[in-house]
Amino acid sequence: MAQHSIQQSLNSLNRIVEQFSSNARPVSNAPDARELQQQLDVSLADQGAPYTVLEQMANQYLTLNPDVSSAKFNKLLYSGLNPPALLGDWVTSIGNATMHTYQVSPVATLMELELVRQWNKLVGFERGEGVMVSGGSQANLIAMLLARHKACPQAKTKGMQKTLVAYVSDQAHYSSLKAVNVLGIGSDNLIAVASDQQGRIIPTALEQAIEQSLILGHTPFYIGLTAGTTVLGGYDPVAPCAEISRRYDLWLHIDGAWGAPILFSKKHRHLLADSHLADSVAWDAHKLMNVPLTAAVILTRQPGLLKAACSGGGTDYLFHSDENAAFNLGERSIQCGRRADALKVWMSWKAMGNQGFADKIDYLQQQRADFVAQIQQLDDFELLHQPSFLNILFRYLPTTAISESAHKALSIAICAELKHRDVAYTDYASCKGKSAIRLILANADISAAQLQQLLLQCQQIARQLIATGDYNG
Repeated sequence: MAQHSIQQSLNSLNRIVEQFSSNARPVSNAPDARELQQQLDVSLADQGAPYTVLEQMANQYLTLNPDVSSAKFNKLLYSGLNPPALLGDWVTSIGNATMHTYQVSPVATLMELELVRQWNKLVGFERGEGVMVSGGSQANLIAMLLARHKACPQAKTKGMQKTLVAYVSDQAHYSSLKAVNVLGIGSDNLIAVASDQQGRIIPTALEQAIEQSLILGHTPFYIGLTAGTTVLGGYDPVAPCAEISRRYDLWLHIDGAWGAPILFSKKHRHLLADSHLADSVAWDAHKLMNVPLTAAVILTRQPGLLKAACSGGGTDYLFHSDENAAFNLGERSIQCGRRADALKVWMSWKAMGNQGFADKIDYLQQQRADFVAQIQQLDDFELLHQPSFLNILFRYLPTTAISESAHKALSIAICAELKHRDVAYTDYASCKGKSAIRLILANADISAAQLQQLLLQCQQIARQLIATGDYNG
């Protein structure tokens, strides 16, 4: 049996980090899955292996994984490297604490409570509470659970007794579909409400959908708004939807997994004005706050409701009525074992302060505005929306009109060549029947010169593809 020690792990980690930090590499260079299966030995065996084998595999892992720390990584809603948060992540793994009671996670409990207090302060929940979760999907699930508990508290003990209906925009994250499945509400009872060209829910369409459900004898219970939609970065209008939620006594949730950090910025927080009117808010620290995956929170305006909806069991052996009972966070959560992710978020926030996050957002917003201005100056590019946030959906316009399927093929081919040339690792998306390149600005290391080069490369690649016809158009 191979013998390993913490010191060996630290020695290996030092070598791996040194090699990772010193070696320049493409933003993405992994082959297709079947090819990598042939190249990489990930087999497990009866006998253990020495640290040299583990170290070699760790290096291969980092070499072949997309370099999400690179400013060229523009594919998903996160990018960059956050050293203070990374330190917190490493320490969390060494401590291996779980978050169900204060006794087994005293420092992280106090950190999480302070984080929740600060998040609620930004949102505007004066007496709010919250709990950290694995990501926006779980946060949205718990928000819908809270809404179900408010509308139908007996569902916790007796199951569903009536048809509940939830409403989100047609640009909402797909986690809402997972939530209605898990909670027994049913996907047929999740209504996708029309959005405008900027990807924002249309309040009049929302009210019409609610009225239609009432005509059918169903029970509306939940409105899910989005702050920073996945494709267009749209912010649903909170105030008119809050008025509708009050009129019909519905729970109002804001999925701010991507866009809620705009509240750090005095200059741009108007995009999420009236957030305090919601009943709950989801926020991912592992996206724009740049904390290592995973770290998120569900915030609620009404204290006590998390425990009422999520608790169940454990009082005989875990949740003791002792002097620290008020600090036990486990009964607010749907998890038992829960990693102490508060440490890496706290480390990052302590190091940067509110102003550090505000500066990052203001810088990226300026880069977005400048890049959009560049696109608008070129006749051979088209914006599919007028972005107010850090998602930019644009495409190349050939001199001769092409079909929508050809536009999609061209955008896919441009993205592939940008990756091949190590210019950018970005993606394409389809929205409202049109396809284009989706550029995400999440890394504060990105520069105006880099974005200008990206646009010029897109232009050059597109012209070559059209001239040769090598894009299946």
